[in-house]
Amino acid sequence: MALAVAVSLPAQAQDSTLLVSQMQQLLEEIRELRGMVESQQREIENLQRRQRAQFLDLDQRLQQLAGGAPLTAPMDVWRESEHDDDAETGDERPAGAPIADLPEVRAPIDAQMEITPLPAAVAAAPRDLGTPTPDEQAAYDRAFRALREQRFGDAAEGFSDFLDRFPDSGYAPNALYWLAETYYVTRDFETALAFFNQLRDRYPGSSKDGDALLKIGFSHFELRQWNQARAALEQVRSEHPNTTLARLADTRLRDMRLAGHF
Repeated sequence: MALAVAVSLPAQAQDSTLLVSQMQQLLEEIRELRGMVESQQREIENLQRRQRAQFLDLDQRLQQLAGGAPLTAPMDVWRESEHDDDAETGDERPAGAPIADLPEVRAPIDAQMEITPLPAAVAAAPRDLGTPTPDEQAAYDRAFRALREQRFGDAAEGFSDFLDRFPDSGYAPNALYWLAETYYVTRDFETALAFFNQLRDRYPGSSKDGDALLKIGFSHFELRQWNQARAALEQVRSEHPNTTLARLADTRLRDMRLAGHF
């Protein structure tokens, strides 16, 4: 009897050791899985915050236009943050943090870096766009109303139809810009990029040219095409110094630099 007990004790000890090891392994796997879930949750929250900011800013700008601003007048690009009017594109900044808390934007370092420049724009005089007719006005208003109501599918269809029917309208550059924005705000950045580029090619020198160039940079940024994003944003700074466009470009370039993308 004593011999049986002596034999069984080592076996029990081995089973206990194995069980402890298995439990430790399971706990480690749980910790790893929890870390992955938390990381994915943060990424989802960042995407939701950015999309919410885009929707809120779109609504604000459309409300301003509905209040009497000319539809064809030049408009600032959308602000990228819902928390601070002067903190454009501050996606990584905590809500309410003052701009002074952010690192200072460094001087350009173009001489030390190699970037792929954007394709040179076709040298062409601005197109002579006619005064909108009542039919053009009505078609544009319908598409714009859909955009203001956040019916983005209807808005995209309306602006696309407008451009097919009235490619030389005075509203055409704005229609193409807002068509691109319907895709940008719904995060179809590849399609948005194609339309922003098309705007600069088809209507050189329009009031939306600089806005489109900035959104070209933003679209490349969202697509993680850092080289092209930097080239476009540096071009915005060069062509539109001391403007809201340049300030927005500076902010996004700073974000890219801090993230180590150049």
